[in-house]
Amino acid sequence: MVVAAAEEVVRREGVDALTMRRVARELGSSTMALYRHVRDRDELLVLLLDRAAAELPRPPLPREPRRRLLVLFKFLYDGLVRSPWVVPVLVKGDLMAPSVLWLMEEIVAAFVAAGMTPEQAAEAYLTVWRFTVGELVISQATANQTATLDCRPRQLALLSSVDPDELPTLAALADYWPKARARKSYRTRVAAILDGLLAST
Repeated sequence: MVVAAAEEVVRREGVDALTMRRVARELGSSTMALYRHVRDRDELLVLLLDRAAAELPRPPLPREPRRRLLVLFKFLYDGLVRSPWVVPVLVKGDLMAPSVLWLMEEIVAAFVAAGMTPEQAAEAYLTVWRFTVGELVISQATANQTATLDCRPRQLALLSSVDPDELPTLAALADYWPKARARKSYRTRVAAILDGLLAST
């Protein structure tokens, strides 16, 4: 009941609104009563992360390591898109859900199967993980900006107005940036990163 109430608070008001007091109010309970079940807000967040991860059905995995990695990272990305509140929690804190350990195991094992040492595989995992989180942070920020501003984003305005004599390469790309910003290209970009990582083994 505590986790379900916390999930409802996050769904309606966002993760920043999640406090022990707010969950207690949701349950019609005292804050002190919650501490009999949950140690603190961080433990509550871990329980929420665990629940969100456990709800995702595991995908069928190809045998070939590169294809397996593509499926696993797309699964990870789609899961985080489905629960956008998770990204800021992971970025700000040191929290991890036990129910994602199978996914880390599969990813690292696939890198090892592609010829990496376990240490190289762990480094490759961290590289793609950080790229994935970056993509999600940027796409969430862009979505928020688009929702609140009825004007052309400043970056695009600047990139489309560069002086071709001073910055000829950027000027030639003036029409590219808006399309690139709008394109949903996680799979293409992660495939290119994986190709680079796997080519080094």
